[in-house]
Amino acid sequence: MNTLRYNVLITVWLILSCTLSAQERIEVPVTIDGKELGMDWNGGFNAPQFSNIDLNRDGIKDLISFDRQGDMLRTYLRMPATGQWVIDWSYIPFFPPLVDWVLVADFDKDGIEDLFTSSSASGVAGIGVYKGAYDNGVWSFTRLMDRGRPYLQVPSGGDLTNLYTSWEDIPAIIDVDNDGDLDVLAFEPGGGFIAYYGNQSIENGWGKDSLRFIIKDVCWGKILENEFSETVYLSDDPDICSDANLVGEEVIVPRHAGSTVMALDVDFDGDKDAFLGDISSDRIVFLLNGLNAQQAWIVDQDGHFPSTNTPVDMPIFVGSYSVELDDDPEPEFLAAINSRTLTEDRVSVWRYDDDPFTDGPYSYQLKEKGFLQNDMIDLGSFSRPALTDVTGDGLIDAVVAGYQYTEESFTRLPYLWLFENQGTPSQPHFVRTDDDYLGMSAYATQPTFDYSPAFGDIDGNGTIDLVVGDQNGKLFFYKNTAQKGDPMVFQPVVYPYMNIAVGVSATPQIEDINGDGLGDLVVGERTGNADNNGRCSNLNYFENRGTTGSAMFNPDATLAPNSQCFGRVLFDLQIGLPQYSAPSIFRTDHGLMMLAGGDPGKLNLYSNVEQGKTSAIPLVESEYGSIDVGIRSAPALGDLNHDGIYELLVGNQRGGLEIFSTNLIVGYTAVAEPSPTVEKPYHIYGTIGNGIIDVTWKDAINGTIAVFDMLGRKVNSSVFENGSNTRIELEGHSIGVYLMEIKIGNNRYVEKIMVE
Repeated sequence: MNTLRYNVLITVWLILSCTLSAQERIEVPVTIDGKELGMDWNGGFNAPQFSNIDLNRDGIKDLISFDRQGDMLRTYLRMPATGQWVIDWSYIPFFPPLVDWVLVADFDKDGIEDLFTSSSASGVAGIGVYKGAYDNGVWSFTRLMDRGRPYLQVPSGGDLTNLYTSWEDIPAIIDVDNDGDLDVLAFEPGGGFIAYYGNQSIENGWGKDSLRFIIKDVCWGKILENEFSETVYLSDDPDICSDANLVGEEVIVPRHAGSTVMALDVDFDGDKDAFLGDISSDRIVFLLNGLNAQQAWIVDQDGHFPSTNTPVDMPIFVGSYSVELDDDPEPEFLAAINSRTLTEDRVSVWRYDDDPFTDGPYSYQLKEKGFLQNDMIDLGSFSRPALTDVTGDGLIDAVVAGYQYTEESFTRLPYLWLFENQGTPSQPHFVRTDDDYLGMSAYATQPTFDYSPAFGDIDGNGTIDLVVGDQNGKLFFYKNTAQKGDPMVFQPVVYPYMNIAVGVSATPQIEDINGDGLGDLVVGERTGNADNNGRCSNLNYFENRGTTGSAMFNPDATLAPNSQCFGRVLFDLQIGLPQYSAPSIFRTDHGLMMLAGGDPGKLNLYSNVEQGKTSAIPLVESEYGSIDVGIRSAPALGDLNHDGIYELLVGNQRGGLEIFSTNLIVGYTAVAEPSPTVEKPYHIYGTIGNGIIDVTWKDAINGTIAVFDMLGRKVNSSVFENGSNTRIELEGHSIGVYLMEIKIGNNRYVEKIMVE
């Protein structure tokens, strides 16, 4: 039998205007396969790039990662005592907006690192530079102009043109000729030869603090990319660009445009060797320079680097990074995916260390697949969370959808992960207990993927059911047959549920929109809909026309009371381009609100969701809390620590999760402002053992009492008159935290009640 105790932890909520501020990241431990993660809420990796930078100026090289998918920067500190890496979010706001790629190098040798990045923000395929500065613990980066342009230039035909670097490529930024200033190696526009752009700062007598380039060699190393394999064509002559050893009039046509270059003196002979990745290859090619720093000639190659150990083999398009990750003087080698499109997304970073027992040239050995990635939640791609009490213990669990790239029978393997909350009511702790919850990977052969789960009481019988949207725009339905408060037990899945199909990538929510006690469906989609007034919404409304215990939907969103223009909410980056949508509807004291994610990676907050079936819903705050998780944000709200205020989980294209506090109160729209000095006109007494709350009044006053569970559902209510004692019975309700709302005139009081 449940016992009951009460905590007077919340007194009066002041109903304020929704002037919302940036939300804070919070710490909630996560355990996977018996290991408590250290970077659990990092957001995942898909196509990360890496560079060293001393963020806290302690003389120890720290690290940044920059993910091409979503243009997301992360900053990490190395702890010298333990050698561990920890993520430090505080440095990220100092960095400027970056796109495509970024490399760190101190070009002016002032001891403060600078940033080299893609200039595609200006619409030009080239290189932009930000000069770094550090003062009193604060970083700043100032964009440099090259003769009036925000990108590096080179002379061409008597004029100037951009120093070309494809938006998909990663160049090498390094002192090629050992004269003290930084040069550039990048594939030329045709994608077959590596162009060598020499910095003329030293030659012009300017020292090391300038960036002024000329084309010094149109085919550095004299190599030509092979159109059939990851290897390159070598030249027989150090003065002649390779012609692929073909004779006659045959012309080599480059097969692609997409390559990565990293240069390093591997054999300590004073010249730069190189590592190449290719957009159509799983491999890294190592190129050995046989001449000197002034004239490069590639004389040997390793097409399956490192062939002396475990070769890099990641589908597809790999980048190379030389970074310092520990205390030894030799740099480590990271190989990581560099593609924006479908490719390896679960173990997309491989770490190689130099063999400490081998003298001479660097000899790299594989140390870890999934560097940093193994310490974070990462489902692969397109993570979408949902929160509810799956196990019936009164604690909010998490079910997260995602899919993984696979080269086997199908290209995308979808699944749900179940994270059981094995913490306490005030301190959640997620433990992954199932990496294929409900066996949903089996439906990949439909084929279907891009799952999006949502929980809610769809038939009004008091138990929480599950729907899962998919890439085909259809829904899986799992009816929960367990008793209220027990672990969920589902009937066999129904697919497609009620023949509902919204187009591409259905993202459902279950909520009683029309107030009849039955769960209606609001389903987001990718493309969006239109009516006589033009494009109207990415959200569809399906009204439940069934009865308690038996839901019923008309699958035609164009027939009233359904609507394909729900809320008139559009997710447009550019008119006409498909944009994903991901709604999360939650209950407040003043009605339903919605956080909506989508392609931009930000979140928008809406109110008055009930009116969405017939009219537009008000936008309360765009870019809610200044949260930006990259591409395709997918929010889920739940009160994880039972304090009456929602916490927020957000998924993204990279397959990870991020977690934030909010100022959204469960059952309320206001910002939480406790007023502990207000004297309450009542006393609360809990009767141990039979789940009874007695409320006594100090004066002969009138009002109402209502008790809500943490999903916002009213479980009990009472009216009191002339200060009559009031009894609330919660016996038989599930273990957990409830909110008791007391209204007396215009005053509102909220108490947190714990049922154990």
